[in-house]
Amino acid sequence: MPSTADRTQPTPREIYYAVRRLLPLLPAEERQAIIELLKRGQKGEAVETTLLRRLKPFSRIRKWLSQALYTPPEAGARTHTMLPGTIGEIPARSLWCCPKCDFSWRVLRKGRPVPPCPKDGSPLERSLTGKCHDG
Repeated sequence: MPSTADRTQPTPREIYYAVRRLLPLLPAEERQAIIELLKRGQKGEAVETTLLRRLKPFSRIRKWLSQALYTPPEAGARTHTMLPGTIGEIPARSLWCCPKCDFSWRVLRKGRPVPPCPKDGSPLERSLTGKCHDG
């Protein structure tokens, strides 16, 4: 598991968050097994490696997790255009929304990646209101 000083590796919290965001995309029989692992993780058991290994057969999900968790935050791609002409490091706790569906992603650590939507591949857009969709 990554050390807390290694900003290029995901923390357990980031892994659990990403996996929870993917639950609706998993087959029902796999979803229940993943939920049980997440519950064990909430109780303090280190299940990150088991979770990632369990998701490995799902190539689309594996690719998305790689984009969401393992892109080094110091890389040049870690900046994002917020508004025309404004470029800056991706802030912690920022909310990102898919313009085509209901998927949302919250950046948990400053400078971490903003992956595309795992449902349709759309680039996520930053929410400046703290909400993704009206309603």
